[in-house]
Amino acid sequence: MDALILAPFGKDAVLIESVLRQSDLRVRTVSAVSDIIAALPDDAGLAIIAEEALSQGVIIELAKKLEIQPPWSDFPILVLTGGGLSTADTEVAVRSRAPLGNVTLLERPLRPATLISAVRSALAARNRQYEIRDHLHERKLAEEALRSARDALETIVEERTSALRRLSARLIRLQDDERRRFARELHDSLGQYLAAAKINLDMLEFNQANRQTSLSEVQDLIDRAIAETRTLSHLLHPPLLDTAGFASAANWYVQGFAKRSGIKASLEMPENLTRLPESVETALFRIMQEALTNVHRHSGSIAVEIVLTTDQVNATLVIKDFGSGIPKETLDRFSRAGTNVGVGLAGIRERIKELGGALGINSSPSGTTLTASIPLSDQRKNIFATGAKSEIYSSFAT
Repeated sequence: MDALILAPFGKDAVLIESVLRQSDLRVRTVSAVSDIIAALPDDAGLAIIAEEALSQGVIIELAKKLEIQPPWSDFPILVLTGGGLSTADTEVAVRSRAPLGNVTLLERPLRPATLISAVRSALAARNRQYEIRDHLHERKLAEEALRSARDALETIVEERTSALRRLSARLIRLQDDERRRFARELHDSLGQYLAAAKINLDMLEFNQANRQTSLSEVQDLIDRAIAETRTLSHLLHPPLLDTAGFASAANWYVQGFAKRSGIKASLEMPENLTRLPESVETALFRIMQEALTNVHRHSGSIAVEIVLTTDQVNATLVIKDFGSGIPKETLDRFSRAGTNVGVGLAGIRERIKELGGALGINSSPSGTTLTASIPLSDQRKNIFATGAKSEIYSSFAT
């Protein structure tokens, strides 16, 4: 910081500058109060002004500038009094210490030690003011950053809330569609079989001649009804998943998917795959179901490959199709916010997130590969208790 000297008459300026420079203080001599005013916003530490330079007009000019100082600033002024050419008006104005504010009077002739002490004290006080200024500036930047982060967080929360509302509405619609589908299945297949069986049983009462044929037809109808009931039950939740584990349930489901959809499906798993934690097996099966449903409905692929690998840490399920791929904009939006996709991918994402796993989606016009990695540790079952986080990554190849 500079000590500005305004002493237009005599040798005061030269002597003061020499004394202060010998004490390694930064000094600058100015010729007018306008130079002091110009230096105030920058690095001015204090002003040393001879009273003979303080005419009424100068005092008013300087006071106007000091009145608009920022709250942290209280610019120090050392006024050299006595021994100079002064008038009664300027002396009264200076001694009243108004309207210049932070004024200290130094009587001439000055002792070098007194001058240096006064200047160092004023500079130290001014330095603290600049520290306050910097602190206020840093706090302002921090508040702006916090405000920006809050706004960004509110935007994300709003997007996620909107996405959850859409997902909830879609789930309700899908639930209704699923109920209608099962109602049709029960009415058109199981209901028809049972109705036909009832008709055949009624006919037995009146037609004993065709008793054996009618009984055979009733048995066949009941067998079909049992098979349809088992199929519907298994599609909702295959008993194999609970009794034999993911490997058996996946084999059964993939074979059925290939027959129902006409899509060539291959399944590769480790030989002699041992049972995985129940939550992991359920998640893997549902992820596979959702992914294959998406392949059938949206990809246009004629084949799909399912590969499960495990190690000491993770179970990783990879599902690859050879269809038209996911649009880049849709994939980017899903990667950033988890939105702008159907309920299938959103449901997969939530299942993986619940277990603290990672979801990867790589897509191009020649196909899509979905990779779901789920931790095997039992400690990761309750993600809300452990604070585990999930990861979503995606890419689109042209």
